[in-house]
Amino acid sequence: MKRLITTALLLAFSSSLLPAAPVSPGRPGPTPYDQYMRPVSQVLRKLNGETPSFQKVAALTRQGFGFRYVYDTPYVAPLPQVTAARRAGDCKAKSLWLASEMNDPSVRYVIGKARRTSKISHAWLMWKYNDQWWILDPTNNPKPILASQTSVDEYLVLYTYDRSGSYRHQMPSRRSVVAGQRQ
Repeated sequence: MKRLITTALLLAFSSSLLPAAPVSPGRPGPTPYDQYMRPVSQVLRKLNGETPSFQKVAALTRQGFGFRYVYDTPYVAPLPQVTAARRAGDCKAKSLWLASEMNDPSVRYVIGKARRTSKISHAWLMWKYNDQWWILDPTNNPKPILASQTSVDEYLVLYTYDRSGSYRHQMPSRRSVVAGQRQ
């Protein structure tokens, strides 16, 4: 009985330190944001380069982080050349600029929640490098973030976009994550 209580307490206090679930491919299909994704689709369909080096991606993420934050239109990202010329943009703009600069056709553009408690959505990129998923968030972090080292309350993926289309993801509840039923 004592061991069971200790285990339950450990789970309760350490659940926010559990690593994020691996990025699932999601369910193909429409998302509530599709009507605003024309610039994103245009850019992602044109990506045709090789996987860039980690150093190049880290430098580009740092460069995008250095762009001034400017919130423009609520849902539509400006094209990357506009963001580059202004050296400014919001999360949608900075992430789309970064995807364009990377030119890696395997990158995923993400809409989700930066934190479980966030009231608004956030955009960032997911990038697989050396069999590990990396979060590229040029709005909030100048460095790539290893996805497996984020807490279950950070970078919650709701929708992803790639060259092929859009995907829906199910945000796990805190209860299922603590119980080990991550999907």
